[in-house]
Amino acid sequence: MGLRLASLAGAFLIWWLLSLAMPANLLPGPWVASVTLAKDFAQGDVLPHLAITLLRVTGGLALAMAIGVPLGILMGINHRAEKVLDIWVMVGLTVPSLCYAIICFILIGLNEAATIVAIGLTAAPSIAINLWEGVKTIDFKLVEMARIFEAGRTRILARVLLPQVMPYIMASVRMGLGIVWKIAVLVELIGRPNGVGFKLFYWYQLADMAQVLAWTLLFTLVMLVIELGILKQIEHRLFGWRPRVGL
Repeated sequence: MGLRLASLAGAFLIWWLLSLAMPANLLPGPWVASVTLAKDFAQGDVLPHLAITLLRVTGGLALAMAIGVPLGILMGINHRAEKVLDIWVMVGLTVPSLCYAIICFILIGLNEAATIVAIGLTAAPSIAINLWEGVKTIDFKLVEMARIFEAGRTRILARVLLPQVMPYIMASVRMGLGIVWKIAVLVELIGRPNGVGFKLFYWYQLADMAQVLAWTLLFTLVMLVIELGILKQIEHRLFGWRPRVGL
């Protein structure tokens, strides 16, 4: 925890030093951005927009995981499926997120369903690739040994395959969350009347850098809370038994 705090302090120090070297209207310092964010909270402008963005992020991540995890596992354990699907996963990965957003808004409409679908479809290929590569590292000799001991498929899945795949699922959640956050802000920017992305674009149009940095600081802090307060704790509970390896 001490190293993390030192890292954050270093980032704020660099931000502050850069702000001293530039005009205040171009790059306000951390204190100005923090005060601006506090004023936005006091005015009740933050929580409604943050809440709707979090709902979109949660829905988009759930959809991305629902698509990407089974797809990646299937490609990792089935050679034919890998041959058929690998090119489409790569195509899905290279299509810009803006294209997904525009297509979904045109086909589904300017609504929450289109927003969540666009977010989920954009993040799913990255999750699928992560699981695909992870499943390839599974030690199938353990599966063969379990079969020798006459273990059923359900038991093999729960006791042999799932523990080996779970670290990659957790890594996919982390990676997917980062991608989904970025896509959600972009989608809100181009097609929604609320959310963090909408507010960022609103203040950009007014050339108010203090507000832009305040809202950027907001979702950065939210991401840190999710990472350190939720995902890290889950990871510790799931994988606390693993010995730490250090050099």
